[in-house]
Amino acid sequence: MFLKSKGNNLIAFVITGPTTSGKTQLAIELAKKYKGVIINADSQQIYKDVSILSSQPNKTDFKKVPHKLFNFLEFNKNFSVEQWFLLTEKEISKAIKNKKTPIIVGGTGMYLKALLNGLDVFPKIPLSIRKKGIKLMETLGVKEFYKNLRNENYNCVYNISPNDKNRLIRSWEIYRVTKKSIYKLRKNNRKRKINQFNFFKILILPSRKKVYLNCIQRWENMLELGAIEEVKKIMNKEKNSNEKSVLKTIGFNELKNYLKKKYNLEIASQKSIQTTKNYAKRQYTWFKHQFLAN
Repeated sequence: MFLKSKGNNLIAFVITGPTTSGKTQLAIELAKKYKGVIINADSQQIYKDVSILSSQPNKTDFKKVPHKLFNFLEFNKNFSVEQWFLLTEKEISKAIKNKKTPIIVGGTGMYLKALLNGLDVFPKIPLSIRKKGIKLMETLGVKEFYKNLRNENYNCVYNISPNDKNRLIRSWEIYRVTKKSIYKLRKNNRKRKINQFNFFKILILPSRKKVYLNCIQRWENMLELGAIEEVKKIMNKEKNSNEKSVLKTIGFNELKNYLKKKYNLEIASQKSIQTTKNYAKRQYTWFKHQFLAN
């Protein structure tokens, strides 16, 4: 069953909201009703081995309706907005060929911004430059890296957090190749868009109090489901492969430090819950300024 707008464009659902707001359940209900395919827009639910910590749909959910772009990437692999956009574009096309309704669901703002506003198209970066940037970040540390980049060109760090390693390296490498800041390129650049759709945007926005209470309950559920074992397995993978994890999943580093006996489980839990609440707070701000729901 295809949904179409008045202009005869196909409709794809985009469901978002702060963490623990109930996005997954709504997506499943819509997928059942409109013969849908659920496409992930959460930057941590793409990873294998953290299905509990990243709150991925469970095995029963996966059986109910088709799910795409979940649980496919190794713990040591980075994944860009561009990679997500291109894979999502393919999954949307497949859904249409199979006469299904695309339902994009998740709370990662950079993914949603690219989907709805278009993907910034930048020049290809040589692997040697990318490796040099990563090495420089490791040598200098994030604070010094940020300061040096800002001194070279202030616009290179415009609207980038001083602690965001990935975006700082990305800005650095683009400046090395183009001699222009990523900010200037974005202002003047063409964008790649998915034009054949009208995106019907749904924002689930419970009260902050409700979300904060949900954060506590979900953390307790995660521990019961085996979150600690998940972290143990990844730590073993890190040790056996001599590869560092790139995971930013909330609770991963906290439980890792607990397993390393840096602090007890109560402190690990407090830190994880507070980090989740802080993340939800940032999401509320982003939705207020960046996401206009239908």
